[in-house]
Amino acid sequence: MGMKRVLITGATGFTGRHACRRFADAGWEVVAVASGRGLLPEETAAPRGAKTIRWTGCDLTDREAVRGLIRETSPDALLHLAGQNAVDRSWREPDLTLAVNALSTVYLLEAMRERRKDGRSLVVGSMLREPPESCPHPYSYSKFVQVSSALAWHRWYGMEVVVAEPSNLIGPGGSGGICGKIARWAAQAERGGSSTASEVPPFRLSSLTERRDYLDVRDAVNAYEILLREGQAGMPYAVESGTMRSLEEIRAEFGRIASVPLHWEVGSAAAAGESPRPRDCSPVRSLGWSPAIPFSESVRDALEEERGRYRERREERAE
Repeated sequence: MGMKRVLITGATGFTGRHACRRFADAGWEVVAVASGRGLLPEETAAPRGAKTIRWTGCDLTDREAVRGLIRETSPDALLHLAGQNAVDRSWREPDLTLAVNALSTVYLLEAMRERRKDGRSLVVGSMLREPPESCPHPYSYSKFVQVSSALAWHRWYGMEVVVAEPSNLIGPGGSGGICGKIARWAAQAERGGSSTASEVPPFRLSSLTERRDYLDVRDAVNAYEILLREGQAGMPYAVESGTMRSLEEIRAEFGRIASVPLHWEVGSAAAAGESPRPRDCSPVRSLGWSPAIPFSESVRDALEEERGRYRERREERAE
């Protein structure tokens, strides 16, 4: 498949940073779309021998701005990562969440249809999407509408649209998920040594029994590149590690690699949330993808990056 230029939305986000590097490294010409400030120069630099990463900005909830973006960049492919991913914020701003997650997807697909109907699009949804009658929160509903729209554009207009629905992504890069939050907290506890660790407020876990699937973000973007090239249009693909881990396992792994004792506050088992069931990942695995980064490495890399942030801050203050 002769695709060369990919437009990546959400390029300044946790997954977007990794996706830009991965696609550039794989030989794509990357057009990275940022809604806020761009990345630092060292983060935007393409790997040696790869094509450059071109940065641009766009309000994806503005229909005409999106049409202009697609017209000006004329991408062969679209990787749509941008979105409002916080459940708590979706309760406060359900209208904005729906606009950012669903309406922007429709604008992008429609702009692609007008300009590059032969292009390929990968829309990254969420494992939390639920139909309206069972949606637990506005975020879930927004992702349901997003994915439904993506699949409808394939059915109605014959567009090459694929959907990926990842599990909980972890690893370096400042994740807003549970492991990213623990990594930042653990690095803070380590900052002053064992005498300071006890002074940092304990990290609260809802329970130790809840189980989730955790996938390294670098494995996820590898799957996205494969799906964009080879995924079956009109199909949603579950992308996850295949291993369910409890919050107790997460606590133990961070405790193992931290340089100081970590202090936790744990809720009762009775208050534990429902653990989702593992999903069938055989469709994406049949394309040759499989997760390669061990959970322990993901946790270690996330914590090490947060340690580096604290070192940089100390050096800046010393200057």
